Amino acid sequence: MKSDTRTIDIVFLGLAQNCEKFLPNFFSTINEISKKKNIKVFLGENGSEDLTFDLIQKNIILNDRINFIDTSFIEEFSDRIKRLSLARQKLKDHLFKANLNPKFVCVLDLDEVISKNFTFELINNLENILETHKDKYFAVSLKSKPFYYDILNFESDEFPNNDILKIQNSKSIKSYYERKKFVYNVQNSLTKKGEFECISGFNGLCLYLYDDFIKSHYYDNSLNIIPEHLHLNRIIYKSTGKKIFVSCNYLKMPTEHKPINNIVSFLALKLSKYFLIFIKKFKIIK
Repeated sequence: MKSDTRTIDIVFLGLAQNCEKFLPNFFSTINEISKKKNIKVFLGENGSEDLTFDLIQKNIILNDRINFIDTSFIEEFSDRIKRLSLARQKLKDHLFKANLNPKFVCVLDLDEVISKNFTFELINNLENILETHKDKYFAVSLKSKPFYYDILNFESDEFPNNDILKIQNSKSIKSYYERKKFVYNVQNSLTKKGEFECISGFNGLCLYLYDDFIKSHYYDNSLNIIPEHLHLNRIIYKSTGKKIFVSCNYLKMPTEHKPINNIVSFLALKLSKYFLIFIKKFKIIK
């Protein structure tokens, strides 16, 4: 059997916006990983109101493995999912054109999710899992504490993704009952599980086999906007017949994604969000 002669072990792809307080830990871990593995990092940033852009530029100077990709073009689009899909596709296209041919691709968020347990040991563990089961899985993801959170991009045989995006976008008070059934109850169920497999999962970080990752894309010109990771993973699943393995490794659940167990708390959260939006618009007008 021919040995793998790739020169790049892993490429990290991440989007950053207003992540100033989480980036020091990210770059510290990246520096540690780069001492033991041959890596590249591609970061996209747009519209930050803090020092996110400045921190990225500073660390590019300190570590030549880090590269900046301008994703400001997405600001012309109003739909959040479309913006994320286009930005992630831009990073993926850049990786493909760079002809690096890494063994693994790690897609991750650079916000609160990586504030705990994002370490060299985590990445090394995920690589070992995927290498051992590469004939069965095209990627390995992980859980979060205190709850599994990213149901928007989740799909399994047990929990098909029946338009979770539409449910989450609904402004109706009645939508609480749909959210409880298709989002919060699923969060609680996945939290209680040990290791499991799925068709699509992200949850803040997902490590892919590069050869499978390049078979898909985050965005096409379809009129239907599909959450970017769900779109990508469904295509890989259909083309390879493999799934994603969700390990018991975990990162931090972003606070706003906690499941809500009663309608009173749901209404209070809705009102607080509308109040913050009003205050922000008032400041802009003023």
